[in-house]
Amino acid sequence: MASGSPRSLSTLLPGVLGQLGRQPGGTAALGSLWTALQGPVIAAQSRPTALIEGVLHVDVASPTWRSTLQAQEAVLRERWNAVVTTAPVRRIEFHRTGAT
Repeated sequence: MASGSPRSLSTLLPGVLGQLGRQPGGTAALGSLWTALQGPVIAAQSRPTALIEGVLHVDVASPTWRSTLQAQEAVLRERWNAVVTTAPVRRIEFHRTGAT
């Protein structure tokens, strides 16, 4: 039986999705978190593909977006880690794919 005060789904969801994102086939969970945390503009140009040993791998649509997101890596990582404590990210690697 759980102890403490009840918690809302919105406070539990990032942790659950973070745990799912670390497991094989968890890409959809990562994508949901990425959109929620980074916003629709960034999410439209990028998509996380894996979270492996604290490294979040993100595909980007163009070289320009890769450069832009790489320059903001610390801020993007801080946003993630502030909410997703069950799957902390120590680094984000951006990969140019040509499509998101």
